[in-house]
Amino acid sequence: MLTAIVTTVYNERVNLPIWVRHYSSHCPGATLFVIDHGSNDGSTRGLGGVNVLPLPRRPWDGRARSDFAADLQHALLRFFDFVIYTDCDEMLVADPRKHASLAAFLEAVDSDVVSPTGLNVQHIIALEAPIDLNAPILGQRRYVRFASGMCKPSISRVPLLWMPGFHWCDQLSEHRTDLFQFHLRRMDVNLSLERLRTTREMAWSEQALLAGGESWRQADEERVRVEFEIPAELARTHGLVPFEFENEMKRRFDSLRLQDGFYKGEHFRGLITEVPETFFGLI
Repeated sequence: MLTAIVTTVYNERVNLPIWVRHYSSHCPGATLFVIDHGSNDGSTRGLGGVNVLPLPRRPWDGRARSDFAADLQHALLRFFDFVIYTDCDEMLVADPRKHASLAAFLEAVDSDVVSPTGLNVQHIIALEAPIDLNAPILGQRRYVRFASGMCKPSISRVPLLWMPGFHWCDQLSEHRTDLFQFHLRRMDVNLSLERLRTTREMAWSEQALLAGGESWRQADEERVRVEFEIPAELARTHGLVPFEFENEMKRRFDSLRLQDGFYKGEHFRGLITEVPETFFGLI
C-alpha cells in the first residue's frame, strides 16, 4: 500500500516536528510532503527524509491553499494508492482497540474517501500543567471535544476538490468511528497564543479577509475565553461524557447536502470527554 501524506506550513516550529514524528511512526513507509509557504523560522530545514516543496510567501489565501493541495493530490494519485492531507496540527490515529496502526487501517479500507471522527484536544487549565513538547501529548492531555468540522475528508484514493479549510469536499466520504483526528490547536493555552500572534500578524489576501477566518486574528483575551475558559466551564457544568461518537458521526453524515458542487454539512460540537488510557502515548 503506497501512501503519500501531505501538509502545508508557515513557521510551524511546534506542530511540524510532532506531525513528522507522528506520521513516520504510525504509517512507516509512507512518503511525507510538506508544502512550505515561505517559512523563515528554520522549522522546515533538516527534516530528514521529508519532501519539502517551497513556495514563495504571499498573502494567506485559503482558496489558493486548498486548490494547490488538490492539484498536488491529483498528481500524487498517479503513483500512490492513498493520499492523506491534514493540517500540521491534525494527527490521525486508528483506534488501537481495533487496529495495529494507521497503516493497518489503510490496508483494510475499501472506501474511496474517508472522514475520521474529529476531536479537539482540550487543555483544561485548572487541571493540567503546561505541555512538555519532549513527552507524548496524549496522557499529558486527557480531555477532548467532538467537533464536526474536524471530521475532514482526509484520506482518499480518488481525486478531490476541497473547500477552504478542507472541512468539505466534492465527494461523499465514509464516516469512521474507528479512526480519530486529534486536533492540537487547543492543546496548550500558551502555545495557542503564540501561534495566534503569528496568524494575526501575517498578511491576508482580500479574498481571505472577505471569507472570514476571524478566529485566526482574534485578540488574546477572546482566544482564551472561547477556546479554553468556555470548554472548562462546560466540563464543570455538564461533566464528562463517554468516549463514544456514533451519534455525532451519524448526525454529521446525515446533514451533508450537495451545495455548489461540495458536500457541506452542519458545524456542531459535543461535550467534553476523557481519552481512554489505551490512546496515551499515541501522539
